[in-house]
Amino acid sequence: MERPTDEIILCNFGGPTKEEEVRPFLFLLFDDPLVIKIPFAPLRTLLAKRISKKRAPESNHEYAKIGYSPINKMTQTQADQLQDILREKNPDTDVHVINRYTAPFARDVIPKLKFNGGKVFILTMYPHFCHSTTATSVREVDQAIRERFPNKEIDSTRIYSWWHNQSYLEYSTRGVKKKLDEVILNQPEGPITLMFSAHGIPRRYRDKGDPYVTETTGHFHEVKRRILAEVDPHQAERLHWNLCFQSRVGPVEWTRPYTDETIDELAKSRGGHLLVYPVSFTSDHIETLYEMDVTYKEQALAGGFESYYRVVGANDDKKFTDCLVDILYSHGL
Repeated sequence: MERPTDEIILCNFGGPTKEEEVRPFLFLLFDDPLVIKIPFAPLRTLLAKRISKKRAPESNHEYAKIGYSPINKMTQTQADQLQDILREKNPDTDVHVINRYTAPFARDVIPKLKFNGGKVFILTMYPHFCHSTTATSVREVDQAIRERFPNKEIDSTRIYSWWHNQSYLEYSTRGVKKKLDEVILNQPEGPITLMFSAHGIPRRYRDKGDPYVTETTGHFHEVKRRILAEVDPHQAERLHWNLCFQSRVGPVEWTRPYTDETIDELAKSRGGHLLVYPVSFTSDHIETLYEMDVTYKEQALAGGFESYYRVVGANDDKKFTDCLVDILYSHGL
């Protein structure tokens, strides 16, 4: 008799790995009803076709500069590491990756799962809940499950928001503190700005109740509190803390303050040294490898900062995998 298999699904954004994937990736992104909230679907699709066609050449240029997106590879590595750890306790455990905008898609992965009586966990790789990332990823998984089982409700546990998990908070703190220690060692004089930069969302999404900004703010303040409890008081006087939001597109207002505008302002008014932490990202991709490492770095150094540093994403770090294990066990695995 077949033993029940626990199925773990890691949901992530996805990203193009070569030039021919850039335009389809952009089209799916802008055609997503939870990203571009236009009630008339045919109009949204028409706009998505136009926007993706217009933006593809510039986006491809940026992706080519970073060797295209590593997020798919990093997520699969995390899945493999997670599966190895979980199988030590239960050999009948499978871990799968489902991306929202590039393969593997939910419609291709869900038909292959066993669904034979084991537990099912849907874990999004976004620490903070946001309709434009978390909800749309889970929605795609739900739709694929309903297509496979149209007359049956499948029992599953969805893990939406986990920035406050104690193991992950400690992981976040250690990552920022390690890089801060490097800055303090290399730059013994001058103010140090710790800038937590999160992907922004349109202001109207927040006004309608999206909790993303509130959760990101909570994460920022908790890491700040923990680091200040460890730092030498003399060094603490050098530290300045800012939470900002990046990657806005289009003419509408997004959540403020904007990262690029804040860098310009602080480069002139404060100067010193800038340390950037991509607080909402668990894998490096275009927003970190190009927007932060190229655009923001050049902007900061040209504007008046003496040095620029960035905390790298979790990527394939096994210590981050340990956080995912703890998150799953805390939810009943």
